[in-house]
Formats: sequence, structure tokens, C-alpha cells
Amino acid sequence: MLHHIDVHVRDLAAARAFFDTLAPHIGYRPLALDPDFAGYEPASGGRPRFGLILDPGHRSGSMRMAFAVATIAEVDAAAEAARAAGARALEGPGSHPEYGNYYAVFFEDPDGNKYEITRDAAASIS
Repeated sequence: MLHHIDVHVRDLAAARAFFDTLAPHIGYRPLALDPDFAGYEPASGGRPRFGLILDPGHRSGSMRMAFAVATIAEVDAAAEAARAAGARALEGPGSHPEYGNYYAVFFEDPDGNKYEITRDAAASIS
């Protein structure tokens, strides 16, 4: 089971504003904040958590973190929230038959880190 993921960001305030907007659409809520860290946990509590760590020298790489939601409508709503929050390199939302019965949106945060939100019928954001 995944416990947590830490994402390094150059501008913690920008990353936090981005994820504070997106969090409710992917089933997360803010958990902790200090000058060098912002944490998020599932809206129902528990794990897996993710955190944003201030790293002024960070350079985005090839990692991608994917979040699952239960329906296509939730992917669409999360994509709109990501767009409103300033997502870059937005691709979709839409079907990706090359991956099977797959519906997702792909984007980058203000630091260029890569993310995905996909429909997974077993997912729940409650």
C-alpha cells in the first residue's frame, strides 16, 4: 500500500494554491503547512498522503503522479479545476483507447511536475 509521496517544488505558495484548488476534486484536503512543507490527506483521513516540499533548486523530471476518481464527470470537473488553477500542458480530458477503457486528463503543475487524473470505477473520493 502506498504510504505517501513527496513532490519537490520551487515555489511552495504557488504549488499550494494550485493543490488547494484541485484537492477537493481528487478526494484530498490540506493537512499540514509549515514554511517548507504543505501536506494533503484523503478527505476521509488516513493514507495515502502527499506533500509539497520547498526545494528552490528543483527541476521537474519524468515522474508522474496519478489520482483516481470514480466517474468521467469527476475527471471532467477535476480537469476544469486544474485548468482554473493554472495547470500547464493540459491534455484532455478524454478517452485513451491505447490504454484500454481509459479516461483521463494529463497536466503539469506550476513547477512542471506531471500529474494525471483518471476514472477508476473502484475509486471513491468520499
